[in-house]
Parts: sequence; structure tokens; C-alpha cells
Amino acid sequence: MNKHVSGAERGVASSAQGAEAHGFDAMTWGAEEALKAMVAYQVESLRFIARRTYCNLEFMRHLRHCSNWQEIAQVQQSWFKECSADYGEELSRLASTGFQLAQSDFAPLQRLMYRHPRGGNAGGVRG
Repeated sequence: MNKHVSGAERGVASSAQGAEAHGFDAMTWGAEEALKAMVAYQVESLRFIARRTYCNLEFMRHLRHCSNWQEIAQVQQSWFKECSADYGEELSRLASTGFQLAQSDFAPLQRLMYRHPRGGNAGGVRG
């Protein structure tokens, strides 16, 4: 076996390492985008939970001041209408967040996947 690697074999090994680097860069980009999406959903969900918790506390305060069952029924109906509207709006916000994330720009991924190796040409084609 020859211990020396010819220049052609080095070029093949170098291009294989370059392809692996492209794949690693693309996976890293994908993981970063997934993390951004998870954070966006968490922030929106926490805002909603905080808002609904505050509204529920206000509901309990109003119930405490009711003097008869008719007032209780009115407060409950008001709370239920507000709650239903809030959940509908939140669903819309989450869907909007999902659409915004789905429309993200994939140009960085394309640059990572299809960049040319340094000092080389695309696909090993000589011009």
C-alpha cells in the first residue's frame, strides 16, 4: 500500500469534507430556525396565559360583589363571551405566527448548501 496520497485523491477527500461541512451548516441553520420558532410560540403563549389569568382573577373579584343569582349570571355570561373571544383571537395569533415562520427566507440555507469550495469550481467542472 502506498502511504502517499496523490493530489487527485486529496481533492476528492477535500470536496467530501466540504460537502459534510455544508450539511453541518445546513443542520445548524435548521436547528437555529426551529429554536426561533419555539421561542416565538412560547412568548405568544405566555402572553395569552398571563392575560387570561388576569381576566379570570377579575372575574372572581366581580363574582364576589354579586348580591343575587341574576348578577352572577350576567357576570358569568360576560366572562364567557370575553373568554371565547380571547381564545379565538389567540388561535388566530398562533396561526399567524405559524404562517410567518413558514414563509421564512430559505436563501441562507441555499447559500449554505450550494456554496462553492474555496479555490475550487462548482461540481468539479473545468471551464
